[in-house]
Order: sequence, then C-alpha cells, then structure tokens
Amino acid sequence: MSESGILDRNLVALSTRQPDLASRLSGSTPDENLSFIESRIGLPVPILPRDGRPFPMHSRFDPILEGQKLADGSPEGYLVAFGLGGGYHLKPLLEKKTLTGLIIVERSLPLVRGFMERIDLTRLLSDSRVILLIDPLPGELTRVILDRYLPVLYGNLGSITLRSRWDADPSWFGDLADSLKGIPEALGRDYTVQARFGRRWLVHTMANLPRSEVVGAVLPPSRRLLITAAGPSLEGQLSKIHSLQARGAALLATDTSLPLLASAGLVPDMVLSIDCQVVSYHHFLKGLPKKTLLMLDLASPPALTRLTDRTLFFSSGHPFSLYLNRLYRPFPILDISGGNVTHAAASLAQAAGAEEVHLFGADFSYPMGRPYAKETYIFPYFQSRSDRISSSENLFWKFIADSRPRRERSEDSWRFRTSSMDHYREALEDALGDMSFRLIQESGEGVPIELSAKANAPKLIRDRHVFPMLTAGPVTVGWKDFLQDYRRRLENLPSLSGPPQDYLEELEPENRQAWATLLPSAATFRSESPDGPAAVEKARQWTLGRIDNLRRIYSDPQITAP
Repeated sequence: MSESGILDRNLVALSTRQPDLASRLSGSTPDENLSFIESRIGLPVPILPRDGRPFPMHSRFDPILEGQKLADGSPEGYLVAFGLGGGYHLKPLLEKKTLTGLIIVERSLPLVRGFMERIDLTRLLSDSRVILLIDPLPGELTRVILDRYLPVLYGNLGSITLRSRWDADPSWFGDLADSLKGIPEALGRDYTVQARFGRRWLVHTMANLPRSEVVGAVLPPSRRLLITAAGPSLEGQLSKIHSLQARGAALLATDTSLPLLASAGLVPDMVLSIDCQVVSYHHFLKGLPKKTLLMLDLASPPALTRLTDRTLFFSSGHPFSLYLNRLYRPFPILDISGGNVTHAAASLAQAAGAEEVHLFGADFSYPMGRPYAKETYIFPYFQSRSDRISSSENLFWKFIADSRPRRERSEDSWRFRTSSMDHYREALEDALGDMSFRLIQESGEGVPIELSAKANAPKLIRDRHVFPMLTAGPVTVGWKDFLQDYRRRLENLPSLSGPPQDYLEELEPENRQAWATLLPSAATFRSESPDGPAAVEKARQWTLGRIDNLRRIYSDPQITAP
C-alpha cells in the first residue's frame, strides 16, 4: 500500500474518535529527523537520531515479537503509554481482555504524522479504549486521566514505556510521568470513601426525598461571614466571634463546632453538615437554635433532616445527587471535594456572595496533641467509653496515633501534623484561588493557610444591587414519580458487555447519567465481584431493591410522609 493510502486509513480511523486531532495531523508535515529502516521480517521501524547516531525504536529483527514481550509484561487495567513509535508494543494490548483503557502520549504532531505515513495503526486508533494525546502539558494529562479513569470499572492504573522512544526525549517524558505520581493517592482516597459510603449515600438521599419536597428554606446573602471550624484554637477565639457577630457579621458554624458555640452562648445564623455518618447526630445533642438555618447534604442521615423545618438541602458531586438535581428538583450545588466541612463552608461562603470571610478554629493539625476544641462531640463520646483499663486520655491518643502523626514545633508550642490534614489544607488553599471573597484566617495554634498570589489579589467588589439568594428550585415531579422513572431507567439498562467506552456511547444522555449513579455503590461491591462490570450489575440489582423497599414503606397507609 502507498504511503498516502496508509496515512488516509490512519486518519479515517482516528477521526472516528478524535476528529479534531485527525484534522490537525492532516494539515501537518512529517518530522524531518524521522526515518525508517526495514526489519528482517519486512516491517518498517522508525528511527530518530541520538548523539549523532541513528537509534531504532523497535527491534530491527522482529518488532512484533519484541512488542509482544513488552505487552505481556505490562500491568493489567487502565494504562498510560509513554511513546507511540510503530505501535508494535501497543497492538498486542488490544487482544487482552484485561486492558480497560489506553492513553498514548507522544511529543509532536510532525512525529506522529511521520509514524502514520508509514505504519498501519488503524486497529489501534479506532479502538474505543484508546485515546492519543500529542504534546500534552503535565496538567492536561492529569486532567484527562481524572476525567476518564473510573477505578471501580477500569481496575488498576498503570503504564507501559517504549524505552527507546523515552530515551530520545527523557526530560519531556519524565515531566509527564512525574505529574502522575500523586494521582494514585488522590484516586485511592476518593475510591476508599466511595467503597465505604457509596451505598449509604444512595440510601440516605432516597430516604430524604419526601422531606426535601416539603422544606425549602432560603439562605440570605452575607457580605461578611464568620466560619467556625472545630480545632482547639476556637476556644481562644470566641470573644472575637462575639464581637464581630454583634457588629452584623453572619455566623456559619460547621456542625462539629456547634456544641462549643452553644456552650459559649453563640447562636449561629446557619450550620453546615456534610457527613453521611450517623455520628453527625452527636453534634446536635445540645440542640439546634430555632432561628438557625440548617444546611444539609442530600445524603445526610435522615435523623438530622427532622431537627428543623428551617432546612436547606444542597447537592454535592455524588452522581445520584446530580441526577435528581436535573430530573427532580434543582438544589444549590456545593463543592465538597476537599473532603472536610471547612472546605464546604468556604464553598458556601462563595455561593452566598460573601466579600469577607473570617475563618476560626481551622488548625489543620493537633495543637499540643489536642484533636478538637472542648465541648465538641468527641469529649463526651470518649468519656462515656472510658474505664479502668482504657481512659479517655488513652482513647484520645489512639485517635491521633492511628493517623500516623509527625510532631513539629510551632514558635513556643508544638503540634502534630498528619498527611490527611495537610491534604485538607492544600485542597482549601487551591480552592481559595478561585473564590472571590477576601479570607482572613484568625491567628491560632494550627498550621496557617498559605494563600496563592491569585487568592491574595484584590477582589472585585460585587454589585451592591445584586444579592444572591440560595434556595432549592421548584419540584418538577413528585418524589414517588421520580423514583418510579429512575427505577424504570435502571431496569431497562442493557447489560454491560465489551468495552465500557462503547457501552456508554450507545446510551442516551439521561440513561447514561442514571447508569453513573450506580458507580459509588458499585465500589462497595467491588471486593466481592470478579470485575468492574459485575460490581455495577450488583449495584443495579441492589438499588432496584432499595427503591422497592422505600416505595413499599410509603405505600403503607399507617405511614405518612414527613
């Protein structure tokens, strides 16, 4: 076949998945430094010069056999391939059922254009599991992986390297590889949370639907907002909170800090709770002031939703939460990706139109070995569990020690730091760069927040005639009808067979979104399932059962909706 024929076939194959990239390659010219030799078995082998000498990217004798050996030694799951070359090491991967995705990264359009003129890559480029990235920035590669890779479905995340290609551009490939080092930890952290809470999120959200239909408080705008976290520093900051609130600042309490505020006679204007665990109820045992607005994640424990009629539900990034936001009732959306309620409170401050935010008790560490401020839930909880053998002090130390802390001095004091606390702080620092309010972290004993230049830049003052009001939108369909339609969609979903990429492409957008709601629950079934698709199917059957149970409960004439 002529070179133009090979190129045309490759471009057509690529255009089925990446038409923009195919167009860019069509208008490029091949790399003048790229040449080819013919191997002993008659296949072309690309060559790039290095140190004045030609270096082939594959075996000059049998590139197919060499490529098969490299593919056989590659990890299973979702792979990042450093180097395309002639693709001899990648084509065998397509025959492996254990390959769930493949991201190929190469340096330049002219180089890839040269490969495509001489080597038939159609099988590789047309596979739905494959995406080709040319000259991506490290951050771009990271974003593509985070957008496309689903641990519960695709299994392990690994890489395969064409060493002869890497050695021609070691610093470029090295920078890309370095950018991926933090991804397994970040994805693992998120996946661990899903595996622990995936089913609980869905159960709580469905149980809260009747309540969400009858409550709909409004969160007024707040120019100056005080946020209270529950670190030990909060104890010494109470008088300043009193003073600022008396001068008109609104007080937003995280649920963990509520008991201490109540003991100090402080009445929050609003309390925010994002935890789906029943332990969240402990924060409210001293009561919730009647005038206080309660902001709850839709996945909060149902026991909390009955504390007050002044409740405003919000939607998080959970797939089911976003699904019902579209088809049932629109709720305010808060960013809880930081993994802690302080981060969510900052997101709420941004949504509420705050111009100045004072942050109290955000220690992101354990000052003097103390995990929380006094009066918070953990003190009575541990005291109730103490006995002669295990005192409350011992329980406190075990609580801290289990997080593998490291001790550091801070001026004339000391504190414990942990990797999870550092992650929470860093996530908040990143988020603050995109928020429009001015943050003032009140001095305390914890680790100070380091604001970026973007976060420290002068903020644009909002139009004083524009006052954002946060509330839920109108109910578009009753919760029972919504669940009935959701059940129908899940029941009619075809079985997942073959590459998930093909399966999702064939689904209608609303059915695709319904399917995505199964993924957090599927994470809880993954350890007892042979593969990702089997876990998703278990999650589907379990979800159908939960819907039937809820509908059965509320069809009982002796039970009335809240």
